[in-house]
Amino acid sequence: MNRDLGLFAIFFPAGIVLGLIESKGLHYGAAAVFVLAYGIYAWRTVRGGGDTAEAESLRPLTFDTTKKDPPSNFQIAAQVVVGLGAIIGGAELFVEEVTKISESLGIDALVLSLILAPLATELPEKANSFLWVRDSKDELAIGNITGAMAFQSTMPVALGLVFTDWALELPAVAAGAIGLVGGLLALWRIRRGWFELPHVLAWGALFTTFVVLVALVG
Repeated sequence: MNRDLGLFAIFFPAGIVLGLIESKGLHYGAAAVFVLAYGIYAWRTVRGGGDTAEAESLRPLTFDTTKKDPPSNFQIAAQVVVGLGAIIGGAELFVEEVTKISESLGIDALVLSLILAPLATELPEKANSFLWVRDSKDELAIGNITGAMAFQSTMPVALGLVFTDWALELPAVAAGAIGLVGGLLALWRIRRGWFELPHVLAWGALFTTFVVLVALVG
């Protein structure tokens, strides 16, 4: 978790700052650094391994439901490709519908997506963490969250730097700043001990502030 949140604390604010600088040359160079950083992070995470007790209790691969023998490389690759295709298709549909809704309501698409996108994408993903906590698989639950933070602070930003203007408006910068404060709070608490009720309330207050700010800007 230290590695996950440490990567987030470095590259997430860097992505915000780059959104305020109009320089495609700088954006292209930064995108390469972001991709390289995530590659090194992923390599170190896999290489580090760790306790496999929780992993061994996971459900078998969907494309190979037997646990007596490991799935083939083809089955693993096929499941990844099919799953990725479903994710991309769903994302494309979501973006199109958010745009239509924002136009019909006369609301900026960015403002609407800042509120709806986390609820539509992150909340279902975090349901995995809820289920893992119920099964006393705390490491998997937390890793699901911090690993997503490490990925989202590097790879999507790199794609944005290369394929878009990456010119962040005030609502996006404000949302990013609030998210950064929440991430830094988590990193600080992990290095000092564990999470307690005041910290949970602080995260709730940050999200409430974010929703109110977006509503006022919209």
